[in-house]
Parts: sequence; C-alpha cells; structure tokens
Amino acid sequence: MADGQEKLNNFPPRGKSEWSAKVEADLKGTTVDALRHRTAGGLAVEPIYAAEDVTGTVPRGVPGGVPYCRGASSLGGWVICQEYDDPRLDVCRDAIAEDLQRGVEAIWLRLGPRRGCRVLTLSDLETLLAPVELPQIPLYLEAGADTLAVAAAFLALAERREVQTKGLHGGFGFDPLGVLVSQGGIEGGLEGRLAELRELGSWCAKHAPRLRAICVSAQPYHEGGASDTQELAWSIAVGVEYFRQLTDAGLSVDEAALQLSFSYPSSDDFFLQVAKFRAARWLWSKVVLAAGADTSSAAMQIHARTSRFTKTKRDPWVNMLRATAECTAAVLGGAQSVATLPFDVMLGPANELARRVARNTQMVLRDESHLDSVVDPAGGSWFVERLTEDLARAAWEEFRQIEKGGGVVHALKSGRLADAASLVAGSRRRRIATRKTRIVGVNEFPNLGEEPVHREAASAQEIEQALESSLSTLDPAAHRQRLMAISELVHREPREGGALASACIDVVRAGGDLYSLTTILRHGQPDFHLEPIRSWEPAEDWERLRDRSDRHAEETGERPAAFLANLGAVPAHRTRSTWARNLLAAAGIEADQNTGFDDPKAVADAYRSLDVRLAVLCGSDGDYTRLLKPAVAALKEAGCPFVLVAGRPKKEEEELRKAGVDDFLYEGAEVLPLMSQTLDHLGVKR
Repeated sequence: MADGQEKLNNFPPRGKSEWSAKVEADLKGTTVDALRHRTAGGLAVEPIYAAEDVTGTVPRGVPGGVPYCRGASSLGGWVICQEYDDPRLDVCRDAIAEDLQRGVEAIWLRLGPRRGCRVLTLSDLETLLAPVELPQIPLYLEAGADTLAVAAAFLALAERREVQTKGLHGGFGFDPLGVLVSQGGIEGGLEGRLAELRELGSWCAKHAPRLRAICVSAQPYHEGGASDTQELAWSIAVGVEYFRQLTDAGLSVDEAALQLSFSYPSSDDFFLQVAKFRAARWLWSKVVLAAGADTSSAAMQIHARTSRFTKTKRDPWVNMLRATAECTAAVLGGAQSVATLPFDVMLGPANELARRVARNTQMVLRDESHLDSVVDPAGGSWFVERLTEDLARAAWEEFRQIEKGGGVVHALKSGRLADAASLVAGSRRRRIATRKTRIVGVNEFPNLGEEPVHREAASAQEIEQALESSLSTLDPAAHRQRLMAISELVHREPREGGALASACIDVVRAGGDLYSLTTILRHGQPDFHLEPIRSWEPAEDWERLRDRSDRHAEETGERPAAFLANLGAVPAHRTRSTWARNLLAAAGIEADQNTGFDDPKAVADAYRSLDVRLAVLCGSDGDYTRLLKPAVAALKEAGCPFVLVAGRPKKEEEELRKAGVDDFLYEGAEVLPLMSQTLDHLGVKR
C-alpha cells in the first residue's frame, strides 16, 4: 500500500456486527432488531447496512447500459415538465405561456372533450397550444379513453403549422387499463380501446417515431394505497399487455418497445422512491430483452410526478417540503422528466405563486444544488442497492404470479388487484388512524389558528358556455359522411394498421368536432366495467374532523374546547399534556396549556371556571398513582360529562372506567374514531 493510501486509511475496517454492538450500547437496552421496520409492501428495512448486504447481488452495470438500473442515459439531467388540466382554455393557455417563459421545458396536458382542459375542435387545440413551439417543446397529451381523437387533432394541428410529424417529440399517454382501474369502467369497451391503442401505436411507429403512443401510469394503483412493490409489478404487467397488443398488430419488438413510456408518482418514503425508479428500469429491460429486442430499445422512459396522494388541504404550505423531497427522489432515481405539483393542488386551480414555487423547486435542485451533474448518485450505497434489489425481486415475483394467472386483464376482471390494493390501503389507514403514520399539519402539529387557503374552481356554467361557444360555428351536416365512414371503419376487420388513425386525422382536419368523433368511435361497442381500485387521500379522515370543527366555529362563534387537567409540576406532565393537546388540535378541539394542579379540588375549581364539557387528565405515572382517581372523582362531582385520560394504566383501567373515565388516549390507540366520538359528545355536527 502506498504511503498516501496508508494515511487515508487510518481506521481499521469494522464489520456489521461491530456496528450493531456499538448502536446497541448507545441505545442503552434496546436492541438493533427493534429498529427494523417493514414497508407497506412488506419489505424489511434494516437499521444498518454494510458491504456484506450487497455481496452476491446482481451487477448493476453502468449508467446508460443494460440493465439500466443506474439510469437510461450516461448523462445526467432531466426535463422540467409541468402538468396542466384546468378546464378553461384561456387559463390553461396563459399558465403554459408563463411557465415556458420562466424555465419549463416540456408540457404535459390532460385534456379532451369530456375531461381536463376542454378541447372540442381543432381551433380549440390551436388556441390552447398557441404558446408551444413545435417541435422544439416536447408535448405530452393525456386524454383517457378519448386519446385517439385528441391525438388526431394534435397531428392535424402539426400539419396546419407545417411541422413534420417525424420531428415531433412527446407522446399521447394512452393507458386504457389505467382508465379502467381508476374509473371502474370504460365507455365503448376495453376491446375497442385496445384496438385504438394498436391503431395509434402503428401510426406513430410509421409516421412519428419520436411520439410514444402509450404511457403506463402507476398513479391509479398509487392513489388506491397500493404498495411500491404492487405499483411496479402491476405497471410492468400492464406494459407487457400493451407490448403484446402492439406486436400482435404487426410491430417489431423494437418498434413496440419504443411506443411505450411509463409514469410513476414519487411519494414520501425517500429512499424507497429512489429504489423504485431504479428497479422499474431494471424490470422493464428484463422484459424487453427477453422478447428479443435490441438493448437500445430496452431503456425505460419514465415521467415522474410528485405524489398527489401525500398532499393535504390543511396547512398546504407543508406540501412544498413534501414536493421538494419527492422531486429530489425522482431525480436521484433517474427519471427523464419530472412534474412538481403545486402546493395548493388539493384546493383547486393553482394560483401564480403555487405554479412559480412548483417550477422553481426543480430549478433550484438543478441550477443551485446541481443534481444534474451526477448520474446515479445513489449507486454504490449499500442501503439503496439492497433496497433496489429487494424491491425488484418482490415486484418480479408479483408480476410472475399475474402472468401465471392469465395476465393483468384477467387479474383486473377477477378483482384480484383491487382486493390486494385494499389490503395494503387498510393497513395504511390503520397507521394513520393511530398516528403511527404522521401527517404534519393534519394529525401531527396541527395549527388551529391557520388562515384557510381558498381557491375558486371554474363554475360548471362557465365551462358549459365555453363548450357551446366552441361548437357554435360547426355545421354537423358538413362532416356527417366522414363520421359515418369512421363508424364503418371501426367495425371493419381486418384493416391496415394505422388506417383508423389516419381517417380520424382527416375528420378533424375537415372540421369535425372531437365530441362527435369520440362518440362515433364508441358507437356499437358495449361499455366495460369491473371493480375499480378506489383512490383515497391519507389526510382526508383527519381533515373531516377539522371540517366539523370549522363548521361548528362558524355556527357558534367558537371551536369545541377541552380542559387539560394537568397533574403535578410542569416537567412531570409536559410530555403527556403536549401530546394530548396536539391530538385534540388534530380533531379541531382547542385546549389551553396550564402549569398544573397538585390537588383534586384545584382541578375541579379550574374546570368550573371554564365553559367546557370535556376534561383530559395528563400527568406522570407517579402523579397518576396519587392524584388520578381523586381528580377523576372531583371532575365528575364538578359536573364534567366527559373525561379522558392521557396514557393507559392497564391494571387500573377497569376501576377508572367505573369511576367515570370515558376512555384513554395513548400511543398506538385507534385515536381517530375516538376523536370523532369526542366531537359527537361535544355536540359537534357530523
């Protein structure tokens, strides 16, 4: 060893067992095993990782090389791609124009005649995309079951602007199974939509190879509470189904692979999210290479968006911190494009401040933190590498079970995926109800005095008037024949791949409206329904309690209140009184602090001086031994109808209940339903 190396290695190597022993010594009685936990999907996360944890793992290769775990490119960086879905054309257009001037590099639009930004005609789309320079700006359109018609309008617009389709960059986000999962049904049936998927994929492969027709979205599974393992497995299974559809339509395996992209939410478990993006690329390359594709076709294209699932209506400013961490995880995980949701996303249309903070979040990460300067910065981390492999293997096993059972469509029809998501969601809900999962500003550290943030959504009347205006200049008879030709072509089998897509472009070019076109495409096809994976919001149950408190305050002039009956000196009762006050505030119940009481009579006198119907006793175990029972008796004698105790003296619980204690508040209890019942006792309407 050279002298320089000796100077850099003055410390002898330490094994995992030595580190564990050191940690246990510092824990003073608690074992390292007690620090181990499991993710929502059941993966074990160790408190300590060492080199031995990655011994024997599959080689990750290099950034830009198979299996693409370390990144789809050997270069760092990502595209700032913000998303828009305001139903008002002018509002959406102006937001796009402003963002493009201030650093946004790509546009993701949810739109169509029935959803998102309402677009009914080619002229509407031209108005909406006026600020977007084609083909310089990548454009991604997400139109749900109406994708073929919206794609036809976009391609007709490119032709009108004299832009070569081969130069267009972006995609159409077609994901009929995603629509089915989130809505529980799809108009015109699944077979009809899959036929359109084959049509659009065939057309793009031939005429616009840089436009990807399909984007498999993990969002419906994520927002249903599914685990990261399930997100990966199910999205890969959907990708395989679409891959088969395209190759059955005559595309080569390379052409089919290049028509697929993926979208994943970046959620709140930071390191798990980094591992998720790395594992996703690894899994997809395994699928594509197994199909015989070239290695260059096996690099997964990922669009990441910060999670809507983790955002709150209450104290929405905390959403800025959540989005920053989620965005960072997506970047470190190697997503090619990232969208940061505005902090007020749960409240309605974002205002200028929220949009500015959203786009600037990514700019700060890139231009000031220089996260674009390093490729796969997590590579080599024993923790992340082990987590990546564990996640990938668990997801692959779940994927194999889906394939073994007949594929993802069969798994959806049978309700298997909905049931599996429901099980994980139930576990998540229990952790939120017991506050083991903490949501800052909602069930942890709530601010009862916060100023509400309001956003005014567009009225239904305003949207209807805009739609009527779009259709007012159309002559239905002028394009009736073309629409009938589309209807005939929909039912013609076999037909040349891409023929229906070309016919749709002709209809839109000639002035046909998208609503009529989508209706014709669905004509004669039965709707398809199954059990959806129902989306929910982790904060919603706690926020409903706060809503009840708000309405009560509006009606009566004051919030529901409680008396904190602190026993003993401040140092003794502080821990439990602070915890109890925090819990009460999460339910919208005010409770003022006090220095404490050292005799039951003082507790009763203090209660009588307040106009409240709830008392919560807080104190140390020692003070409970000498003061708790007398204090309960004094409160009941003073007329307190509802008494709670912070903590759980198990041996005396039954006796205390007989003395008048209604319930006990303690870490790990189902405090959410208890707080709801408490509001009931206080006369707060549901």
